[in-house]
Amino acid sequence: MYPPLSREFPPVFDGHEDFITAIKPRRAIFGPNGGRDFLADGAVSTDSDAERRGHVDLPRAMRGGLGGCFTSIYLSNERAEYNALAYAIDEMNDVFRVADRSDGHFRVCRTVQEVRKAWAEDAFASVFMFEGADPISWSLKELRVFYEAGLRCLAPTWSRSTIFAHGVAFGGNLPATGLTDLGRELVHECNRLGIILDVSHINPAGFWDMIEESSAPIVATHSSVKAVAPHVRNLDDDQIRALANKGGTIGINFANIFLRPDMQANRDTPLEIVLSHFEHIVKLVGDEHVSFGSDFDGTDIPDVIRDAEGLPVILRELKRRGYSDARLERICNGNFLRVAEAVWR
Repeated sequence: MYPPLSREFPPVFDGHEDFITAIKPRRAIFGPNGGRDFLADGAVSTDSDAERRGHVDLPRAMRGGLGGCFTSIYLSNERAEYNALAYAIDEMNDVFRVADRSDGHFRVCRTVQEVRKAWAEDAFASVFMFEGADPISWSLKELRVFYEAGLRCLAPTWSRSTIFAHGVAFGGNLPATGLTDLGRELVHECNRLGIILDVSHINPAGFWDMIEESSAPIVATHSSVKAVAPHVRNLDDDQIRALANKGGTIGINFANIFLRPDMQANRDTPLEIVLSHFEHIVKLVGDEHVSFGSDFDGTDIPDVIRDAEGLPVILRELKRRGYSDARLERICNGNFLRVAEAVWR
């Protein structure tokens, strides 16, 4: 029914994918690609965007060696303000419904053992993450319930502010304050439950507060390198070193505006620029702290990658440059799974 998981390289565990946002017409926030069936093959024989449906579905993931991801539960500003809790539950239910229809080829995973078992059986391993803690109230009671449902990674904020922290506003007006007192409680409770903390959308002050407050490794699920592309959403070298010293990893975001030195949304971004983000982190802190964080179905990505089937393009070039099988495995999945083994309960 579905192709087997490609074994050309180790399975990729991707730090951030937004496909669940696009599987129903009512969530078609990225234009005509919305409303597709994740279990149906969106690939066609031409390169036309109009004839391809989004960046990832199960058949293309299997062919591209994409073995799983943090599946983002994302809320637009309108939804977060209206009823964040209800929308989060709705999106999580949509993920479960995909799993129900997949005959075991798409699985909601809660442990590293379940992720590895999925790969051994040619299945996609989906792990819940929240891109913003808007569904969590001041009492934090929802956090435990969501944990039991499978939540294993949490960003305190998207690009807006929450009761916990301030986001990286694309307009450049960054609040000087970091975590709120309640945000510090959230960090401690995530540490206690076993939920990985994500700094990809938090402002710099909040980043440093999370480094200080967390007793566990922290990740950036989908950020790139500010030394290559000076976008406000990217991490500078001091932040990269701090995450590495904390035992974390950075998933490289494929958004053209985060990759390109000119920060333009041009899809002709060369492969060399994509690779420069990986290699900058490797040279700065080692290959134990860089991973994939594609942002599939959440942004425009380079034509050289195009979709989930394009992941081997990156890995083949890294291999050509002398990266060993062990190094490639760390980048593909080992670094995220190492953090998960240290944090998840």
